[in-house]
Amino acid sequence: MKNISFKIALFSAIMVFVFTCLHACTSNAGPQPIQYGKDQCVYCKMTISDARFGTQLVTKKGRAYNFDDVQCMIAYVEDGDINRDDVAAFYLPDFKTSELKPAEDMFYLKSEALKSPMRGDIAAFVNKSDMEETLKEVGGTPLTWEDLWE
Repeated sequence: MKNISFKIALFSAIMVFVFTCLHACTSNAGPQPIQYGKDQCVYCKMTISDARFGTQLVTKKGRAYNFDDVQCMIAYVEDGDINRDDVAAFYLPDFKTSELKPAEDMFYLKSEALKSPMRGDIAAFVNKSDMEETLKEVGGTPLTWEDLWE
């Protein structure tokens, strides 16, 4: 009887360990919160203060890097500080809600009237209609995610 209790306890301990490991591996999915007014841009070292422009890249290993402007994030990758192949996802805030979303799915507007922290002056939008509405208000040039890398 003691042998069966030991096997059940051992099996339970192993299962708890496996589920803990699985949870740890999947808990890095998606963007991690940026602490505005506290976190620093990895590239330019400025304090990230404007939630409409703070960006993030997350590596395949789950490490998050925060930036105060999309231009800093792109420069960080282009300078070779991190290999683009090691990036699991790029996240930018929706200009209307400041919620971080996958960069590839967004619509972009470059306008001097936006006045982003590093003067990249690029805003990201989840909805094309929001981008077009802002374009009518402030002017500028619509861009794609690929345009930002050129």
